[in-house]
Amino acid sequence: MDVRQYLSRIGYHGDTSPTLDTLRAVHQAHMLTVPFENLSIHCGEEIVLDLQLLYNKIVVKRRGGFCYENNGLFSWLLGQLGFNVKTLSAQVNNPEGFTPEKAHLINLVCIDGESWVTDVGFGCLFRTPVCLVADQEHPDVTGTYRFQQEGDTWFLQRKSKTQLDADNYEAAPGGIQRDDMVESGEWVVLYKFTLQEHKLQDFSERCSWTQRLSPFFTGRPFCVLHLADGLVTYIGTKVITTRYYETHLIKTTIVLNSDKDILALLWGTFGIKLENHLTVKE
Repeated sequence: MDVRQYLSRIGYHGDTSPTLDTLRAVHQAHMLTVPFENLSIHCGEEIVLDLQLLYNKIVVKRRGGFCYENNGLFSWLLGQLGFNVKTLSAQVNNPEGFTPEKAHLINLVCIDGESWVTDVGFGCLFRTPVCLVADQEHPDVTGTYRFQQEGDTWFLQRKSKTQLDADNYEAAPGGIQRDDMVESGEWVVLYKFTLQEHKLQDFSERCSWTQRLSPFFTGRPFCVLHLADGLVTYIGTKVITTRYYETHLIKTTIVLNSDKDILALLWGTFGIKLENHLTVKE
């Protein structure tokens, strides 16, 4: 495992001293180059939480992964660069309530007495680390974030978005759909966590369950990558491109008509060449 090769994989060639500027730059570089994806699950590939295996997949084979993979390997990189980093367990908020412990893996980095949450394994999320301070808003191109605290538990929140105007939603020839969105001002909890430290291997049991039984990860293949001015999301037989503007965002959806189109998208947009057959459910 080579730090220089990892940095080259994410296109980072700047200063590597363990400073806040470096942390921000490396975190953003990771978000812009390493996809959040579950393709291994739909290619019959077992995901094992071994750092060497994760390195081979993400750095050597230029793939992505879900939270255990992306954040697990990113933690190793930060440690190699000299950062004081620890791994935390988070519980994701969904319509049924919060997921069990260890359903999500995040990292906490301490610099000059301040703690910063890093997360390169959640899909659409902040591009630069967020300082762990209650009720302090963190503006980001992907939205506005803040933490709230109740006892030993921290809650990550983001302002929700609503459709700008129903008349702006249109179906166009070629299977293209457009949707304009703006922030509604309502805060929504994304996940909660405590500061109890964990090791990567502590997540193995939940990782095994996730790739076999989680409806979200086993339902449809997906791949998410941040762009300089937006986000591109492949899911099932669709690709959704989000473009961020100062006051709103625009989502455009295109339907993919064949397996050939899907593989071409994965290679051309995400730089992913699969080794095994991708089973697509829609």
